Amino acid sequence: AKDADVPWEDEKFIYLAASRLPAPARASRVIAPPKGGSGKVVLKLCQPNGHAGERLSSKRDGDVFKVARRADWGDTLG
Repeated sequence: AKDADVPWEDEKFIYLAASRLPAPARASRVIAPPKGGSGKVVLKLCQPNGHAGERLSSKRDGDVFKVARRADWGDTLG
């Protein structure tokens, strides 16, 4: 369609959704592959306020650590 030299095209895109009603509260979303280590997991998250940040979970966190260890790119966390 664009006279590309390769059999695929990598397009970067962004979209905006607008509404007159307030948006419902959202959970944090994992925006990068988790980084695991010995007894710890670091997740890069898009927070409900729109800012990105990292969350460190260790074995001491119990159930939170178990959820973080199984989290994948795109998953939501409460």
